Amino acid sequence: MSTFRGLFELQTPADLVRKLRHDLKRMETSPFDQYAAFDFFITAEHIVDWLHPMDEPARKALRVNNALLRITSHLANGSKHFQATAKKHRSVTRTEKFRYVEQGYVEPGYFAEPLLVHLSPDEERELGTSSVDALSLARQVLEVWIRYLSAA
Repeated sequence: MSTFRGLFELQTPADLVRKLRHDLKRMETSPFDQYAAFDFFITAEHIVDWLHPMDEPARKALRVNNALLRITSHLANGSKHFQATAKKHRSVTRTEKFRYVEQGYVEPGYFAEPLLVHLSPDEERELGTSSVDALSLARQVLEVWIRYLSAA
């Protein structure tokens, strides 16, 4: 078994939550930055793995019982693997960078171009919305992890 653990000074789930805060600040500074959103959701997804590295049932229970973590898992795996093909990924119907006008028609930054996550009917019923912007979703996911780790 490998003794390699973590990455540099990222060694614990709490360290990943600090990274989430950092990624969220990047998203707040530039809400239309899909690279920052990618980093945030990939990190958020892997906190589950860091919490329970050898306990698949615990990892599964965390994701199954929380809509925000199901959405996070779908986004992270869909972006990391280009497609989320596992049957469990049924939370997101699509993502888009919403544009009010055709790309290139006006100067970049003239209009807001929010990053939108469109949800499945099941997640829509649970969360009360059919779509959410990535920044709002990221704030909610960070709160899940802050509450979870403070309760642990």
